[in-house]
Amino acid sequence: MPEVISASESENEDVKENEVEMNIEETEPEPEPLPEKVKIDVDNVFKKSEILDNAPTIKKQKRTRKMTPAALEKLAIAREKGLEKRRKNKELRQKGELPTPSQLKDEKKKKEMEYKRPVVNNVTHKTENITNNITHDDIINISKKATQDALEEYEVKRKARKQAKKVKFEQENQKTIVKNKINTALGHKYGSDNFFDTCF
Repeated sequence: MPEVISASESENEDVKENEVEMNIEETEPEPEPLPEKVKIDVDNVFKKSEILDNAPTIKKQKRTRKMTPAALEKLAIAREKGLEKRRKNKELRQKGELPTPSQLKDEKKKKEMEYKRPVVNNVTHKTENITNNITHDDIINISKKATQDALEEYEVKRKARKQAKKVKFEQENQKTIVKNKINTALGHKYGSDNFFDTCF
């Protein structure tokens, strides 16, 4: 049977729903209005301000180092020693005992040219004064010949192995032919139904 709801109960439910709706409305705060956007004048953005134009420029003084008297004395002694050595070297160069800077440069260039030379092995034998100069081309020819000899030797060994393998294969093949002939002579062929009857 359907339930019968009295009018007073339905009114009570309506009142409760209204109260709940009012409570919900009271608890929700209203959103605050957004502040108005400030318009920026585009012409003034790229102009320099008057404050920066009138500001005084302050230059930093460059810091200079001042040497102590002890350091100045050491510097004076070092300068005297250097001057004395240069004068002595000049006298030795004039006498021909010391090479000039240009001669030193020439010697250095000669040494560099020797290092760049294609001579790879420069051996002097102890018993004889014979120098063995081997150039880069000689090394290439020697390496080519060594490689060719190694390849030829490998080819000979490979052919010998191939021949031995062929002989072994022929022997095994001959054995299988003989075995098959024997089996056919006995009347039992491998794989036939009665092949394993003789085993038991």
